[in-house]
Amino acid sequence: MKKLLPILLCFFLIFGCNFENTQVEENPLVLDFPSISTYADSIIYSGCEDIISITPPSFNFDIYEDTIIDLHQFDDRLNLNLKFNWLYENYWDIGVTSIDVLNKGNVISNISLKGIIKVEAFPQNDPESKRFEEPVRDDIYMQDVNLDSYLDIKVRSTCGKGCYYSYWIFNPIKNAFERDSSLDAMRPYYYDCKNNLIYSYPGGTGWYYDVHAYKVTNGKIELFQSVYYEFNEKYNLKIYRDSAYNIILSDTTYNN
Repeated sequence: MKKLLPILLCFFLIFGCNFENTQVEENPLVLDFPSISTYADSIIYSGCEDIISITPPSFNFDIYEDTIIDLHQFDDRLNLNLKFNWLYENYWDIGVTSIDVLNKGNVISNISLKGIIKVEAFPQNDPESKRFEEPVRDDIYMQDVNLDSYLDIKVRSTCGKGCYYSYWIFNPIKNAFERDSSLDAMRPYYYDCKNNLIYSYPGGTGWYYDVHAYKVTNGKIELFQSVYYEFNEKYNLKIYRDSAYNIILSDTTYNN
């Protein structure tokens, strides 16, 4: 019997991992996270043809000074103007300090970038531009982030090994852009429009990283699930967690 126990232990160590892998594949609570091997600045859209067909194209602004831009020219459903308030007294100023949202010439809300944006304006580096070498902010984007066909405001906030963004989601009922600080770590790389999911890669290393899945419900984006990957010489680890960071499933594969 004593000789049998080590044999049984080895049996469970070897075949227990295969059982865990089956759980990952068959567990309905666990999402099938898309690969990030092709992750770059581009975003993959899956099953999004219908929403893309009614959504105005994404674009970015080139801001050099105090500027008012009519959003109606991009989306005829909007009767709003954006006023970019410019400050650039030395090389470390951020350029655009705030954005006023105007309706019929009146300020109805203000988007302050102070304390949020850590990236300053840089000289225009296109020699063919009429404003070559003038300081410009070209990292303020209009993009449909929450799959409701309305363009939202996305501003690059920090850059290191990767760039991060802050988001102001357009609320068509309130006719306002609303800040959601919980999305500051969101770096989308894959949209699953059929299931209203946004997959985000917030960063990591070659040995470990996280991937987050956000659920879009009535225009609201909320963390839905995440998976932590760890790789080393002895084993590979996956830990799936729900929105409250409770573990749904842990899966370990041992390397031979």
